[in-house]
Amino acid sequence: MARILFMGTPEYARVILDGLLSRSDLTIRVVTKQDTPQGRHMRLTPSPVAQRATEVGLVVDKPDQLVAYKEAWLKWAPDLIITAAYGKILRPWVLTLPQQGAFNLHASLLPRWRGPNPIAWAIRAGDTITGVTLMRMDQGVDTGDIVAQRSLDITNEMTMGQLTDLLALLARDLLLEHLDGLLSGRAKQTPQDDSQATYAGKFAPEDSRINWHQPAIAIDRLIRSMSPEPGAYTMCQGIRVKILESAYDKGTQPIATAELVGNNWHIGTADGVVIIKRIKPAGRKDMTPGDFQRGLHVVGKVVCQ
Repeated sequence: MARILFMGTPEYARVILDGLLSRSDLTIRVVTKQDTPQGRHMRLTPSPVAQRATEVGLVVDKPDQLVAYKEAWLKWAPDLIITAAYGKILRPWVLTLPQQGAFNLHASLLPRWRGPNPIAWAIRAGDTITGVTLMRMDQGVDTGDIVAQRSLDITNEMTMGQLTDLLALLARDLLLEHLDGLLSGRAKQTPQDDSQATYAGKFAPEDSRINWHQPAIAIDRLIRSMSPEPGAYTMCQGIRVKILESAYDKGTQPIATAELVGNNWHIGTADGVVIIKRIKPAGRKDMTPGDFQRGLHVVGKVVCQ
């Protein structure tokens, strides 16, 4: 039985872990982030990977410091490390731990969008194609040699959440296709072209506030790149309103002024309107702008800041 140390945390990684679980010839040990407070009552909640691993009886490690598990992992002697959105940089001693190396499933077509936020940046930049990369890990940030890639079209309606779900399935299938090659050490690898590299850093908190003076297409991309979390937002009637679903069109609405058309808002921008379809006001469930405005008994246009 080959031994795989799987390192991952969010739903994207849970889907890939499920792919590994479809193989009966593997012994899997899971490493994931520690439980985090979530929900209205801030209860400590395991990551999606931890929840799935516990369901099927896998050993689950939740290190604060990886070095605390060094002796345990050396004794366990994995053949491979597979990482997927684990969220931590691995030290050289971790990379050299498995006999056949450490490999990552990165959610972009490397070398484009190295870094921790590749899916959001692909949408925000207006990319029409993205994908996943299976790559050997080295000491750089997503700079290792490429084993294989698969691509996927980005449509004008896709949110980050929707695109993440599709890329997770793509990454799962890519790993299963090449897993035997990784375990045998026969998988071919190609160096990245560093001259084509771009970096996908984390967004700053102030990036999520919408500036209605920007072009409509830029605002729509910003909203989709942050939906459902952390969510781009605006202030309407003194309430912070997170925008979940949008589109854009031509129009002559005054900048930052929202007019109800059916249940949607048409909000003026520098060169057209952004059509807002779903929102989540602070402290409330998600709803249409029409429901929000009727709930406040507001008639006519409103100004968003």
